[in-house]
Amino acid sequence: MLLLPVAIVAQAVAVPPSLLLPNYDRLPVGQREGIEAGAFLARTNDAGANWYNPAGLGKSVETSLNAGANAYEWTSIALEGFGTNQGRSRINTVGTLLSVAIGKGTIKSDEWRLGFSLARPLVWRPSSIDFAFSPAASQVVAYASDVDFNVMIPGVAVAFAPGGVNVGRLRIGAGLGMAITSLSQNQSISSRVTTTTSSELSEQRFSAEGSTWQLQPSGGVQWDATSRIILGARVVAPGIRLLGSTRMTLETSQFTSDTSTDLVFRDDKAAFEYKRPVEASVGAAYHTSSIELELDVHYYGAINSYELYSSDSTGTLTRVDSTGTPTVTNPPFIATVNSAQAVTNVAVGGSYRLSTSLRAHAGFASDASPVDDPNQSIFRKVDLSRFTTGLSLTGQRLSGSLGIGYSVGSGTRASIGSTTGVTRFKVKTVNVLFGLSFAFGR
Repeated sequence: MLLLPVAIVAQAVAVPPSLLLPNYDRLPVGQREGIEAGAFLARTNDAGANWYNPAGLGKSVETSLNAGANAYEWTSIALEGFGTNQGRSRINTVGTLLSVAIGKGTIKSDEWRLGFSLARPLVWRPSSIDFAFSPAASQVVAYASDVDFNVMIPGVAVAFAPGGVNVGRLRIGAGLGMAITSLSQNQSISSRVTTTTSSELSEQRFSAEGSTWQLQPSGGVQWDATSRIILGARVVAPGIRLLGSTRMTLETSQFTSDTSTDLVFRDDKAAFEYKRPVEASVGAAYHTSSIELELDVHYYGAINSYELYSSDSTGTLTRVDSTGTPTVTNPPFIATVNSAQAVTNVAVGGSYRLSTSLRAHAGFASDASPVDDPNQSIFRKVDLSRFTTGLSLTGQRLSGSLGIGYSVGSGTRASIGSTTGVTRFKVKTVNVLFGLSFAFGR
């Protein structure tokens, strides 16, 4: 993967692979929900329902606020292959949820509730990688990569509780979110080969920064099957694209002892689209005065091939032969095709009451990668597993939580086009989880 094919220099403009992870459930979101690995579909009953299940707003009696953050996120990545093992780490602060449920006092009806939220379920901002190694005695390869990929979803939600809020057994809800996906990547690679009779230098630099906006309608339901068992379900429609663009720059050069090839491409208004899949989730919860347990299953549908990056602009390719004569051509941009396979993730979580106001929480969740073909996609395929635990303290109006999360996973890539060679990408993340909720007028 790290060796630059001469064929790419000679024929067309193509986006190189990256160290981007597109996993859907990478971050734990919410005050109580985050320290239970997100297993809160059936039990959500306050402002956090805006994200987890809009039907849960039907149990929010008072106006309330829910805010959660990864106060510190430590990400460690390592790239192995071609006889080298390089790793880096970074600490970030990531806000994941701010939501409000409008209840009693503001809304006169005892059957309807309204909510607003701002969620960031996906943030991938690892440390940059920059290293050099020698796969052969006469060759030196240098590689650098810096990526930032995140999804922010502001939205509104409404819930209806027949018979009255926190009274009836059935609650239904609907929401409308705006998924704003931002992606930026900067990477470079060079290969220098020097012998006693010849020398060769190949270099490539790529930079892109763009965003796309999509509408995402959703709907949910909760049903109190018995006094101790709650069932829940949520469906999210595929994203409806409104707009999207990106800036792209690509420079690729190759120099030998007597010839050179240089390709330059730039488009400040290239098309960018990142499709979001249909989602379907079901959950079942069991609760008593002391124990709460929940199991959720999240399904993300497959996405057929589409153009992630596309451009009508052409590059400028300059060749200089052994006589010093230049030849200029304009190769086209090869659209970057992306697709996603169907993914099913599982989350299980629960809590135990230690005292009247203090509870202990824990959870586990899988986060499988949606990358369809790891050898052709610009994204890396890494299946993750996440473990969380923490404590929550509940007061008359103010509640808070503090916990820790740990996720780990790895994935390999065998080849990219005509370049072969296995690389393994390892990821470890530690999150310090912090959340607050406040109920007005309780």
